[in-house]
Amino acid sequence: MLHTLRVGTERFSSRGRAGHAGKADRWDALAEKAIIVLGYPRSGTTWLAKIFDSHPDVMYRHEPDELTPAHPFLPPDAQIKAWLRQRGLRAAAKRPSFPKSWRSPALDRVRSALGTALTASERVKLTARLSAYIYMPDFVTLQGWRQVRAAIKLVNWDGTLAAESMPATRSVFIVRHPCGQIASVMAGMAAGRFGDLQVDLEAAESLAARRGTSRAGFHALPDPAKFAWSWLAFNEPAVENLGKLRNARILVYEDLCRDPEGISKDLFAFADLDWHPQTSAFLGASTRHDRSAGYFDVFRATELAAERWRQTMDRADQQAVRAVVCGSPLARFWPDFAAPSG
Repeated sequence: MLHTLRVGTERFSSRGRAGHAGKADRWDALAEKAIIVLGYPRSGTTWLAKIFDSHPDVMYRHEPDELTPAHPFLPPDAQIKAWLRQRGLRAAAKRPSFPKSWRSPALDRVRSALGTALTASERVKLTARLSAYIYMPDFVTLQGWRQVRAAIKLVNWDGTLAAESMPATRSVFIVRHPCGQIASVMAGMAAGRFGDLQVDLEAAESLAARRGTSRAGFHALPDPAKFAWSWLAFNEPAVENLGKLRNARILVYEDLCRDPEGISKDLFAFADLDWHPQTSAFLGASTRHDRSAGYFDVFRATELAAERWRQTMDRADQQAVRAVVCGSPLARFWPDFAAPSG
């Protein structure tokens, strides 16, 4: 069940900079109606974002706020527009890629070849620096602009200000069972997947202090409990604030795993996107993957992936997470928090 609380894109020509204002207007329009995918790291955000990207009308940007942090004085609409205009390899060419209604098959092939070449060049020391300055063109035709919708995945925003001030946007905040999310983070840390710790311990300690846990008590906690406080510090305010807005949805990752097509159809209707066979095909491929999935892969047997932590996470670690989260309003999303945990 979906938990809803009431809570370079230029046309190719030799006309120089003519029409620059019109291009700016197009980016304004894209930002105004952007689909914004939000959530804590390792909560299914990339898979959810790629479900939206699989629609042929969608232009997707992947985590541009990791490349360019939010400017403290930019209003949300200007900030989103700035992020949408990022066309580096990471932001504009996150795989898998999909055919687009506003780009010809020939240009799809050109763009794919360019992406492959840039990816390869990043592995070569002499050309890696140069590749960072090459932008991925979107190849939107002049006529195609009428049907483009922007989708953007952000990892450092809860999205509240954008959703409040931009009513035509559609925000989807995905939240994953804390044990599943924390098990995934711990597995990534153990495998050396992260350059930086994917847990905000400062925010975690601050929230724990407000709820009666001393500094010494917090530092004495096992890592899974500290990570659970971080999970709460990020997710609780986002769910509370976004859950009050009509243009935002709160989505539970495990619900999406259990009914990918049904939930996705509901989300597309919410975002004013028609359903398309290309998305059905992507969901089929991404949810029935029978090979070993990579850590950052969106192709996996999702029902199994959603519950794998129950077999792989140490029981004491599970109990440490539960002890922190059980009193949170977010615990209502998962029935096992109300059941005996032994």
